Amino acid sequence: MIYVPVMSLDVYHNFGLEYYLMTEHHFNEPVFMLWSTTPTVMLGKYQDAAAELNVEAVKRNHVKVARRYSGGGTIYTDQGGCQFTLIYPDDRTEIDFSSGLELIQKALNQIGIKATTDSRNDLVVGGRKVSGSAQYVTPGYKLHHGSLLFESNLDLMNQLLNVDPVKLAAKRIASVHQRTVNLNEQEPSWTAADFRENLRQAVYDLTSFQEYHLTADEQARVVEIGQQRFADPKFIYGRQGQGAFQVKRYFQGGGLVKIAYSIYHDQLADVHLTGDFFSNLDAVKFEHALDGTDYDRQRVSNVIRDQLAEDPILGVDADQLVNMLFDHV
Repeated sequence: MIYVPVMSLDVYHNFGLEYYLMTEHHFNEPVFMLWSTTPTVMLGKYQDAAAELNVEAVKRNHVKVARRYSGGGTIYTDQGGCQFTLIYPDDRTEIDFSSGLELIQKALNQIGIKATTDSRNDLVVGGRKVSGSAQYVTPGYKLHHGSLLFESNLDLMNQLLNVDPVKLAAKRIASVHQRTVNLNEQEPSWTAADFRENLRQAVYDLTSFQEYHLTADEQARVVEIGQQRFADPKFIYGRQGQGAFQVKRYFQGGGLVKIAYSIYHDQLADVHLTGDFFSNLDAVKFEHALDGTDYDRQRVSNVIRDQLAEDPILGVDADQLVNMLFDHV
């Protein structure tokens, strides 16, 4: 395994670094990184910023907003926690969190934190969430990244995030704060820096990684990618739907799915798919495939099945999406 030290606290830089290692500097073995950010909210690939964020609170607290290339839900990060990144050479495209979560779980256990896996992509301590994960793929490579809460500002997190009531009801909780906990409850004598170093050492003990330091030219390229791809406001805020109908459902094991659409002359229009689900699906391609389709259950079903045959949604099947478009009318 290769370990790449990350000094930057800028989320756009660090997402750019991930993307650079996924697409331009290819290692033949897994890559591991630990990094932190200034106060930041990170949107999942398919989410609508306006629906997920308390925009006034974001502005008032000078919090950065970023969007990942991976699916899943919105998270809050700051210097009181850390992010882990694992990049694997892998030709498979299906979403699978098992190997990455196993490594982080073992490392946490090794430093005395009894974390266990829970649901599709989380680590929990005492039944409360301490880590969430997400994935995306590029040809030949798979990236698994996630957050770890140590002494993060959970009160600020609660102010910044608008969590859909449908999701809260499905999880039987009143707020994100109720389900999350900081790991410093397990190790109150540690600082966040102590936690990161202890975790780094634990991963080293498990894998015997070798360090790789980027050259000056590589660092400049990472900054360029970060600004061009991840700091672009159109990329961050661009997913917003204006359909006449808006339906949403929470699927156990699949997450929250929202579909906005209109019907003109008995055909679908303005289709917009958002949510915190996991997939390699090209949402724009999916939406365009449905736009102009006759509003007929069988015809819509055929289109959706064709789209999901290429890129499935983890834990959600074609029939469930079709039912969302028809059963509420």
